[in-house]
Amino acid sequence: MQIMWTTHQRPTSDSSCSNLNKHVAGCLRKQNNSKKTHTLASLGIKGTGEINPKEVPQLCAVWCAEAARPFSALVDESHQAILHPTIVKHLPTRKAVKKDIHMLYSAIQESYKAILNAHKGVDAWQSPNGLGVVIYQLEELALGKSKLEAMPLDFVRLSQHHTGEYLAETVRLVVEKFGIQQKICGIVSDNASNNEVMVRELKKQKWERFKGEGQWVRCFAHILNLIVQGILRPFGTQKKKKTPNTESTSAQDGSSGSDSGTDDAADQIRPFDRERDTGSEDGESSSSGLDASDNAEDSKSLDLEDIKQASNEDEGDRYTSIGSKESLTKFCAIAKKLRYSPNSKTEFMDICCKKGCSTPHTVERDVCTRWNSTYIQLRSIIRCKDAILEWQRHKRHGVVRKYYLDQSDFDLAQDLAAVLNLFYEITLQVSISGSPRLSNTVVFIDQITEHLSSAISSPSYPPALRNACRLGLKITNKYYSLTDSSPLYLLHPSFRDEYFKLAQWEPEWISEAIRLAREMWVSFYKPKPVESTPSSSSSNTRPKTSMLAELGSAAAARGGILSSDPLDIWLAGGLILDGDEPVNPLKWWSQQKRSGNTHGGLVHMALDFFELSS
Repeated sequence: MQIMWTTHQRPTSDSSCSNLNKHVAGCLRKQNNSKKTHTLASLGIKGTGEINPKEVPQLCAVWCAEAARPFSALVDESHQAILHPTIVKHLPTRKAVKKDIHMLYSAIQESYKAILNAHKGVDAWQSPNGLGVVIYQLEELALGKSKLEAMPLDFVRLSQHHTGEYLAETVRLVVEKFGIQQKICGIVSDNASNNEVMVRELKKQKWERFKGEGQWVRCFAHILNLIVQGILRPFGTQKKKKTPNTESTSAQDGSSGSDSGTDDAADQIRPFDRERDTGSEDGESSSSGLDASDNAEDSKSLDLEDIKQASNEDEGDRYTSIGSKESLTKFCAIAKKLRYSPNSKTEFMDICCKKGCSTPHTVERDVCTRWNSTYIQLRSIIRCKDAILEWQRHKRHGVVRKYYLDQSDFDLAQDLAAVLNLFYEITLQVSISGSPRLSNTVVFIDQITEHLSSAISSPSYPPALRNACRLGLKITNKYYSLTDSSPLYLLHPSFRDEYFKLAQWEPEWISEAIRLAREMWVSFYKPKPVESTPSSSSSNTRPKTSMLAELGSAAAARGGILSSDPLDIWLAGGLILDGDEPVNPLKWWSQQKRSGNTHGGLVHMALDFFELSS
């Protein structure tokens, strides 16, 4: 073997490799250039940055879930045009987004359980076509502030008939999954009869704080709608045609039949299993619309014959029940004409401008599935009165003679709008996110009761409208009595037991309400007594003289605090008002908790009740 050697001549001054010299020169050049120029990043302006393709499914799932956006919005071409190229390249399908949301939710369930273990009250809400269970809790923020937070627990597509027993079993599975059986103190749902059965079945579970129907809170927005339907029933605005078999089947089944319906509720509630749940993709399900028959159940079951001391109508009245039905029919005919005839609408708007009517220059439609639409239509009739009187007689663009409006029609619109205005305003308030609290419902019910009672006793309203208000008041009283709200009144800083006296409750009723509230406080909220070591000075305490004893009796007789019981002390305290209005009980009790004043455990009981949604 022969080895060949090659000799390279290198100057003695060259002590490093050329690549390293080139690298050093490049770094020096970049450093010098950076001193002369400023990048956008150095000025605080940053670009999108790099996106990890593995994060794209999570980003898309969060984007859809946070604002309840449809999954199909992701694949819209106009939407993709504004997306980052990396996201467009790895954009998931609609079905994949649905699974990703379920995976994200399943991944944080353990942290949900930890949060629930530290929280005292739980509130459940159930949707009609599936089962969405939501809890409400008071979240403590910085600077001593707090906000009411809604946390979705689980979403279950119901594959069987929506019977009360089936709903109760599904709710039980969700509750036991998160271990909150002993923290349920109220359930909120709509007024359907199957929910009533569900509550009775859940009572059999013997959860510690849930005692059954007395703690079933009916959705107040639905109650408002039922009261309005009851008022309008004598005027014939709630007639609906039902197919005997079709609607009953869809109402119970709650699905459109596009899914096989073989998924079991227990299988959906179980924790997510990657191996089992990512193997195949199911077809997307579609749900049927809301069944309006449940909402109208109470208004349909009542009639003028159910009213005691109903006023007798007379032909000389400004309007009667029969005439009012014709008036509302006329209003709907005018709205339909303006909606489907562009030429009539143009002529009507020109007349409105000429007459100086307020905008909008139209007559709104009365839609049975849209809350307060009757009131909105009446208000538009009143607003455009002068224009309607001229436009309706137009030979080409007006309405036929039988739909002409006269003064009695406008009288009905004016009076009925005055009665319905309060319901419209309250509906707007309870439609605000976080606003429909059970504590607010107490005030709203009082306002409605006083409002309808005043209308019933007002001689300015004809008997037809007074009788309609009696129907509405009867529905109001029904739902007022269904939920045991006595702890709300007793623990409300502006009410306490004084509310019962102003409402002219019988003394035994007041005593029973206080007894029930005390029983709940003693069972779940009263702090355990702290054993104190007796001091040596206690045996040397001097006995009270007869004068001191008499002073104590005199103080008690003059209204002094006789008992050290926290509930007695609370009820004996003064009412707290914000000017002339009741204070916000949730905020008031939250402030008491932050200041360390527990009122003997009443603060926790109050927060549990005032967090309840309605």
